[in-house]
Amino acid sequence: MKLIYSIIKKIFSLTLTSKLCMLIYSIYQFAKDYGYVTPFLYSEGFLKIIKSYLNIDLERDWIGRLYGIINPTIDINGNFNVSNMVIEINGDQTNNNEYILNWIYKQLNLIQGLFNFNNLYNYINLNVTHVGPVNGDNYLIVFDIASRQLVVKYFKQFIIQLIIYGLIFGLIFLFIL
Repeated sequence: MKLIYSIIKKIFSLTLTSKLCMLIYSIYQFAKDYGYVTPFLYSEGFLKIIKSYLNIDLERDWIGRLYGIINPTIDINGNFNVSNMVIEINGDQTNNNEYILNWIYKQLNLIQGLFNFNNLYNYINLNVTHVGPVNGDNYLIVFDIASRQLVVKYFKQFIIQLIIYGLIFGLIFLFIL
C-alpha cells in the first residue's frame, strides 16, 4: 500500500497542477512574510543600525532586495582602520572568506541581541559574495526575503513544465495536420 501511495505521490508531483499549487502556495507564503518583514527590513532604523555596525549603505533594488558593498578594513569615515580588520590572510593577501562571513554574522547577531527585531533573521536570507579585484576585500551583501526565492524556484519549474507541455502539444498538433 505504501508503495502505491509513493508512486501516486511521485506521479502527482510531476504534474502541472502540482507545480501550480506549489507556486500559489509560495506566493501566499511570500505575501504573508512580506507583510511581516517590511516594517523592519525597509525601515530607516534598520538601515541606520546596519550602517553603524557593518559600515554599509544599503540600497533597494527593483524587486525589494537590499544590497551594498562592504569592506571590513575601512572604518565609518572611509579610512583604513587596523582595529576593524578581520585578520586571516589567504594566498591572495586578502582576508579569508570564511572569516569575513564569521565577522558579518557576529555583527548581525550583536544587532539582533541589542535590538529586538522579532525574529527578523528567520525571514530573511543574507548572501555575501566577494566582488572587485582578487586582492581586494570588497564584498557584496544582499538581504532578501527567504520566501521570495521559493516563489522564483516554483515559478521557473511551472514555466519550464508549461513550455515542455506546449512543445509536446504543438508537435502532436503538427503531426495531426
